[in-house]
Amino acid sequence: MQEKYWNYMVQIKAWTFYLDIYAEDSYKWDRRINIYGAIASSSSIAAWTIWRNWSFIWAAIIAISQVLTAIKQYLPFGRRLKYLQPFIEDMKLLYLKMEYDWYKVAAGELSETEINGLLYSYKKEYSGIESKYLKEEILVENVKYKNKADIKTEGYFKNNF
Repeated sequence: MQEKYWNYMVQIKAWTFYLDIYAEDSYKWDRRINIYGAIASSSSIAAWTIWRNWSFIWAAIIAISQVLTAIKQYLPFGRRLKYLQPFIEDMKLLYLKMEYDWYKVAAGELSETEINGLLYSYKKEYSGIESKYLKEEILVENVKYKNKADIKTEGYFKNNF
């Protein structure tokens, strides 16, 4: 039962790293879109007058900027940030509670039944957290993020346990 507890604790930490990487990438994309829109809208008029020969390029830049502005609310990046940040915080808290109890589990202070009860309560808490934040949203699995999260998880447990 100790091994099950340990494996679930590692899984929660890995999931937290994964969500953190997902949020970071969503933030980068959201910021890129905002910067592109700001630069395009503020510099296009000045550039248009300077480079009249290439006006079609600036027209395209303005058009793309307008389309991005119109569809931005439907892109997932900004929306994700609204629920990923509190989701990550709740996951970090869950992990801290599990790590705190791990020492009792590892030291043999708890019976198999008590460990099972503890594990059940954490799985139930995780299920509540997940349904709270992913009720209407879907996170498409990203293998690149998973690999990064696995590396971070391995490093974390290597350095801390």
